Amino acid sequence: MILRQFSSNQPYLLFVLPFVNLLVFVPVLFGYVIPEVPQQFPFDIINLECVLTPWLGAAAAWIIITLGGILFNWVYNRHEFHNGPTYVPALIFSNLFTVIFLLNHSITFLLAQIFLTMGANRLLEVYRQKTALDPYFRAGFWFGLAALCFPLYLTLLPMLLVAVIFTRGLNFREYIMPIAGFAFPFSYCFAAQYLLMDNWNFYLFKRIISLNTQDNWMIHSYSKLSFYALCALSLLFSMQSLVSSGDLNTNKNRNSKWIIVFMCFAMLGSVTAGWLFLNHLIIEGVGLGLIFCLSYWYSNYRMSLFAPIFFYISVAISLWILIEQTQLIPVFQW
Repeated sequence: MILRQFSSNQPYLLFVLPFVNLLVFVPVLFGYVIPEVPQQFPFDIINLECVLTPWLGAAAAWIIITLGGILFNWVYNRHEFHNGPTYVPALIFSNLFTVIFLLNHSITFLLAQIFLTMGANRLLEVYRQKTALDPYFRAGFWFGLAALCFPLYLTLLPMLLVAVIFTRGLNFREYIMPIAGFAFPFSYCFAAQYLLMDNWNFYLFKRIISLNTQDNWMIHSYSKLSFYALCALSLLFSMQSLVSSGDLNTNKNRNSKWIIVFMCFAMLGSVTAGWLFLNHLIIEGVGLGLIFCLSYWYSNYRMSLFAPIFFYISVAISLWILIEQTQLIPVFQW
């Protein structure tokens, strides 16, 4: 069983990840033409390289997903979400973001997940410290970088303030530092644009207010809808498992658990923001929050009958999407 192997204390399993992530090259090998999507965010110009040079985009995605999986696994084990070292988080990170890249071909979205991992690591460090100004500033800085790459993650800022209220007492400076850290990347980006381009018109996304969701569902294939539905159900079950878990009985673990729950709600807020302002359901925006919950759920697969079932269904849907991207089977639209 795959989950049993990766739940064991066998670090050499991390060497499997680079070979799993090589799947991002499969559509390129079969000559798949990446569709050009409209630029909605400032750094979407980076994603044009995936269209113009598919090999370069696939290579960048392979490097980011591989390093991101190892980094995320280190953060997960460092903060003791499991009762021993586990390598399921790296596997889930690789599987999920390989599929997401095959669907949206966004390098900036993958970079945002790396920055989120770094920010979550800093935020989870805050526990019974006399002063937490430095970790809060660093967490805000990394979350700000994530929001700069994927502006719908602006919902992370209120989440960060809620986490401060939840983990610390009343200290005015500890509310200011995460806001200052979050604003730093935007201020530097704005200054660089003005100095290099002499342009004050810095935008985060092009707003299109609409409550009509009919077009959103018409453009999706059955495989993509199945993947989104599985993500939604997995998030529901895994978050319920995380919240109701009885083995996270220390104050530190309870603190870490609720921070992850806050992150999940912030990322669900980003999906809602994309629906309201861009008239587009960017469901993969749940990203790292979903992976944190799934990592806990799948690492403790013995506690739930549904966890192994959902895992193998996710693997099957991933293979379906991969084969579909090679154009070996037709794409059926909803």
